[in-house]
Amino acid sequence: MADQTLREGVVFHEKYQILRNLAQGGMGAVYEVMHLETNRRRALKVMLPSVLGSEELRNRFRAEARVASGIESEHIVETFDAGIDRATGMPFLVMELLKGQELADALKAHGAMPPERALPLIAQVARTLDKTHAARVVHRDLKPENLFLTTREDGSLHVKILDFGIAKV
Repeated sequence: MADQTLREGVVFHEKYQILRNLAQGGMGAVYEVMHLETNRRRALKVMLPSVLGSEELRNRFRAEARVASGIESEHIVETFDAGIDRATGMPFLVMELLKGQELADALKAHGAMPPERALPLIAQVARTLDKTHAARVVHRDLKPENLFLTTREDGSLHVKILDFGIAKV
């Protein structure tokens, strides 16, 4: 994580306190943050300084905010805020903080799912893709790493589709 620039305790965009780094890729990093006004925990996704010069990547990042928030579905991560931080110049998204794990990690840890467990998840993904296609959006990067498994209050599995960064509108 050599490119990580946001440290624990720092206040980002004047209202989100960094709690911890959750993940980092080649283009961005995701942090758990606390919204200072509401004390709600959220996920903050930022572009890394090393890629800020790429107009193509900035456009992809901006598109992710617009595309994902334009489709209402309980299976797409909700976006609450987006913009460019004045202090750092970093584009950002503030999204719901998910608890659970990527499908890829679940499959590595436990192997293939039995049909009775997998079929409801496949149905959730299919219904959501139907909604995205009706909105004239194609995800283009659907893979186990972009499907996040959470558990509802009743104990049932719930899937969220992540990363609309290369979606085609």
